[in-house]
Amino acid sequence: SSWAHMKEDREEDRRARWQEAEAVFRELPGGGQGLSILGHDVMEDWEAPYMDALAAAACQQGGRILEVGFGLGLSAAAIQRHGRSTGVTEHVILEANEMVMAKAGFWSDEAQIPKVVLGGFWQELVESLEDGTFDGILFDAYPLSPGEAAGDGEVGAFFVEAARLLRPGGCFSFYYDAGRSWLESVQSFRCETVPKLLTAGFREVKEDQVLCRPRPGCSYFWKERFLIPMAIR
Repeated sequence: SSWAHMKEDREEDRRARWQEAEAVFRELPGGGQGLSILGHDVMEDWEAPYMDALAAAACQQGGRILEVGFGLGLSAAAIQRHGRSTGVTEHVILEANEMVMAKAGFWSDEAQIPKVVLGGFWQELVESLEDGTFDGILFDAYPLSPGEAAGDGEVGAFFVEAARLLRPGGCFSFYYDAGRSWLESVQSFRCETVPKLLTAGFREVKEDQVLCRPRPGCSYFWKERFLIPMAIR
């Protein structure tokens, strides 16, 4: 239908704009670094404890790790750090924005664990990745529409791919935030997200939490902790 076609065009336009947009790396009020693209606050470095916890979950089996979304490189650095002790052999990064991808490329020159940086949206790149070839996956891509931003909005579409790409026993961790309070976030995860993960082909879903207070004035997060999803293949 023409409506479906229009929707598709809009999605393509959104992706094209995002891919080519300037990535603004800036000093935050009160210190620290932030990344914004097209006026959206994509990531701020106070998130480091959360990225570290997600990376620890994804790296627990060692082997090959897939990271979707580079951002400020906090999770990539954490994967390298945890991966050295758990035996990570390769670190594959997918990044949609061209400027952020270039930064990931420079960064990867210094990384100790072998890495591959692929430019583009996961929706376009994932087909080229083979079934059962990863031991851990960390997903933190920025949502391009309000529908993708709520709860497991964008990552929900990736669940089936994550299950396909992981070897048995592999762990999938991802950025998760829902609801106005910590309790709402946990309830939403358990009642809505866990059943989707099990349906997608995961054997077991565990959760943990990490204290991570946003800086005063942060526009996108106001709780004092994050949920750490761990979906086991």
